[in-house]
Amino acid sequence: TKKRRSARTGRSKLKNRNYQFFKPPQINDDTVRANWNPRKSPAQNMANMGLQTAVNSSIDTRAAIALANHPNSAKANGNKAIELFDIPESDKMNNITMLPGKTFAQRKLPVSIEDQKYIRKCLAKHGDDYHSMMRDIKTNDMQHTESKLRKMAARFYLLAEDHVKVEIPEKVRHLMACCREEKEEKEEK
Repeated sequence: TKKRRSARTGRSKLKNRNYQFFKPPQINDDTVRANWNPRKSPAQNMANMGLQTAVNSSIDTRAAIALANHPNSAKANGNKAIELFDIPESDKMNNITMLPGKTFAQRKLPVSIEDQKYIRKCLAKHGDDYHSMMRDIKTNDMQHTESKLRKMAARFYLLAEDHVKVEIPEKVRHLMACCREEKEEKEEK
């Protein structure tokens, strides 16, 4: 007859599972750590520091109702916001900071040079017809979707003159922001 196996053969050792369901927050900032109360919820702690927990409350109506009904909101307590850090002003680009570097490759560009070459090739052939651009697998060899190509082209159109590293196709020159500025300057003169 066969011998029955014991119940625990081949299993690993049982582990201590104290933090299986809850791991206390690891707070690195000294100011936040000093004002954090572990007995309160994260929403209450953030409200006590003057921070908004439901940032999309203007969009999401459920979040707005929950924020209005919250009894410990910062407005009700009269708490003031704590200054955590200074936010530097962005450079001349909209929300894209130029990083100082010795070479061009060390700077951050809104659209990479490879993406500029790719979207330039697609725009030169199809103009702003993104559906036919999507269907053409010779120029769109990465097989980007119509919406992805539209977003890439929109970012390409908004490039400043010093960020454009490829030749601008004639079919879309009128859509480029840097070309429109040049055209307006010529019309004023």
